[in-house]
Amino acid sequence: MVISAEIKKDDAKKELQDVLDKEKKSIQENQKSLLSEERRKALEAQEAKEKKEAEEKRIAIEAQAKKDAELLLKKDEEITDEQDRKRKTELLKLKQEEEDNKLSAEEKQKRKDEKTQRRIDELVNQLKETKDKSLKETELLRKELEQLRKEKTDDETKKPDLTVIVEQEELKRQIEYLEADKSLPREKRREMNKDELEEWLLEDQTEAQAWLFRRELRREREKQSNLLEKQNIGKSKDLAKKQLQFLERVWIKHPELDIRKIQAELKTQGKTNDEIPAIIEKEHPDISLALKIAEEHPEWKYEENAPELAMIEYEKRKSNSDAGNNEIKKLQQQIDEERKARQELEAEIARLKNIDEGIPPGNPPRNNEGIKLSATEEDMVNLMKNNGMPQSSIDEAIKKYREKKKNK
Repeated sequence: MVISAEIKKDDAKKELQDVLDKEKKSIQENQKSLLSEERRKALEAQEAKEKKEAEEKRIAIEAQAKKDAELLLKKDEEITDEQDRKRKTELLKLKQEEEDNKLSAEEKQKRKDEKTQRRIDELVNQLKETKDKSLKETELLRKELEQLRKEKTDDETKKPDLTVIVEQEELKRQIEYLEADKSLPREKRREMNKDELEEWLLEDQTEAQAWLFRRELRREREKQSNLLEKQNIGKSKDLAKKQLQFLERVWIKHPELDIRKIQAELKTQGKTNDEIPAIIEKEHPDISLALKIAEEHPEWKYEENAPELAMIEYEKRKSNSDAGNNEIKKLQQQIDEERKARQELEAEIARLKNIDEGIPPGNPPRNNEGIKLSATEEDMVNLMKNNGMPQSSIDEAIKKYREKKKNK
């Protein structure tokens, strides 16, 4: 009955619209007959334009409707264009709204309830996933804690006094953390008192348990780090003792490297600890070389025989250095011998030249004349020059010296 009434109502509207359209067309025709020819043509041109635009709009709407229909039939993975994806989403939304508008109030409420229930189910699933994840993380932390404890048991030190010291220090550290973190949110604290922890366990057992495992894991890590540091200190002392034994052997073989004696001597001279290294580097090249070798090989730091390794490298470099120095000495000796031979040759040339030119022995030779003076004459010339004597006086003195020597 409702459907029949709806159909009759639509038919009546259509029939009424047709009557109105015919009446409107008749009025327009009558108005046109009253217009001038020019005005009538202009009106007809306007109507033709509007009719064309309406037709183009109709065609565009039909084309879009056809495209929309095809788009709705396509699967999401078949749509590659981003604009087409957005258009399909809009069409589905409009279609849903149209369908919703056709529903009765009871059906609309039912759909709303279903949508709400789906959202509730999603939230419940998310919460469950979060709890499962939290439990998994807690389990991983627990396993890691167990592993650390196992490693601790396997590597437990045999010195109980050291363990007791570490336990006391860690207890003190926990008290400091408790005081320092009391203003922070619970999940960010490192330590928490018993009452707050019990309250948290009642409120949210999962998060509180996870925090507990994190706390125990941190405690174990810090304790192990503290213990390892103290053990390394002991090992370092043993290593230093063994290295010193090797170093004493090096000092016996190479006493020039015994830095203790030099340091003691410099301290007795009043030198400070800041001044001593620079003095050693400047005045004791052998020790400076040994220290340089040690710096170049940090990998020897943890070797018991590090001083011995440094000594081997030191001897190698010294050997190369001595060989180089010997070569330099040989070259210098050759140069000196060649210089001496040249001087003797020049002296002989000068002597022969004096004989050939017949220079009387009494005439004082000058440096610019190329005549070589005797050693005594050179001393006389230098002494007189240093005392500011003129050249004429020097020539006269040399002349008298030669005459006196000749008469003897």
